[in-house]
Amino acid sequence: MTPDQEVLLDFLKYSEPTPAAKALLKRTMQQFILDYGWWYEPSEVPEHLSHGTSQQCHKNAADLAMANDSLVYCEGYALFKGSSLPTLHSWVTDCRGNAIDNTWSQPGVAYAGVPFLTSFVTTTALKRHAIGSLLDDYHNDFPLRGDLGDRPDEWLEHRGRGTTRVDDEP
Repeated sequence: MTPDQEVLLDFLKYSEPTPAAKALLKRTMQQFILDYGWWYEPSEVPEHLSHGTSQQCHKNAADLAMANDSLVYCEGYALFKGSSLPTLHSWVTDCRGNAIDNTWSQPGVAYAGVPFLTSFVTTTALKRHAIGSLLDDYHNDFPLRGDLGDRPDEWLEHRGRGTTRVDDEP
């Protein structure tokens, strides 16, 4: 495990939920990543893929996944070079464990996230009339952090698994 992955793992394990979130939801976003997440290797964006708009990571990643069947939408947390605070973020994977991040100008240094079925991403966007975070889906009362999170067959894309599970101890 890299030092950057250790920083990200500590954030996932030791972030305290707000009392309101604890009372209303089965799990935090961090717990969701610990339960279902994978590590992804930072990689450069291939030349044939377009860069997206700054601060629009969910839309940028969803657009790539919807346009290219070989890519899978992932959402979780990433750590930008020089930062010690992980960011809720989205990227795509090439199904070989690589994080392809077309939002940040340079790849992050650590990525931990969950691969989602493109059909789930699309259906959620159509319900909301917008593309946004699946984990922080306040528009629909955080379904993945509630009962829907217990039914991964409805949203988990097995092809998009990363290099190792986040909860695997080194």
